Amino acid sequence: MKIAGVVLAGGQSSRYGQPKMFEIFNGQPLYKNSLIALEENQLQPLIIATNASLQSNFSEEKIQLLIEEHPHQGPLSALQNIMENSPDVEWFFVVASDMPYMNANFIQTMLTFIDDRYDAIVPKQASRLQPLAALYRCTALPKALTLTHQSKRSMKALLEQLRVCYVEFEEESTTFVNINSQQDWVQTVKKETTNE
Repeated sequence: MKIAGVVLAGGQSSRYGQPKMFEIFNGQPLYKNSLIALEENQLQPLIIATNASLQSNFSEEKIQLLIEEHPHQGPLSALQNIMENSPDVEWFFVVASDMPYMNANFIQTMLTFIDDRYDAIVPKQASRLQPLAALYRCTALPKALTLTHQSKRSMKALLEQLRVCYVEFEEESTTFVNINSQQDWVQTVKKETTNE
């Protein structure tokens, strides 16, 4: 069974004001936290889904760069594109590029829930879903295609049509912290400095 590790790194970072995945966190660009967490679990292939304007910022070897033909259409469109370009992969572990505390243990835990009965395996914190730190099976592609053809962009709309295994995580878990604004970034860096 082939399980790909995917980092979504094609967003506009419009609320942040510049590409946030290249901010330096613990000595390396933010997106690398997600990449390393996937890599440490031996997921293959490793894919960075991005757009042409950001392409030159990624220099990793042994990483497949997937350039979006229609950039800035959101994660659902990106997922569809990834699946269509990887027909031999059964499962895709999709992680956003702006999660400073993404880690290999979390990835490992999620992988234990893989089962043919599901099209997706998604973390849940109380009532909050985390669809950008989740596993999607190739069987989700037809539904993703239908939604994107209807110009729908919501991952929630996709999950409503799939057989999903929801995995409960503590509400205070920092794994799912993501950076949306400059304020989020300042608070994260400040917290990190205080903990040192």
